[in-house]
Amino acid sequence: MNPETHLAPYRVHSPEMRLHVRELRLARRTALRRKLRNRLGWTIVEVGMRVLPAGSGRPAGTPRAV
Repeated sequence: MNPETHLAPYRVHSPEMRLHVRELRLARRTALRRKLRNRLGWTIVEVGMRVLPAGSGRPAGTPRAV
């Protein structure tokens, strides 16, 4: 039997698999970036809340509680 007959499906399937793997890698990289950006954002918010003195976040003209 001709070996080309057996290799033909692999030649067709190989580019599809490469494309699929590339898409999975891109999706994983995007998810990692999103997760890192989210974590960094919340860390900045937490640090900002600790740095600000108590009550400095009120709008102007709001009476202070004594």
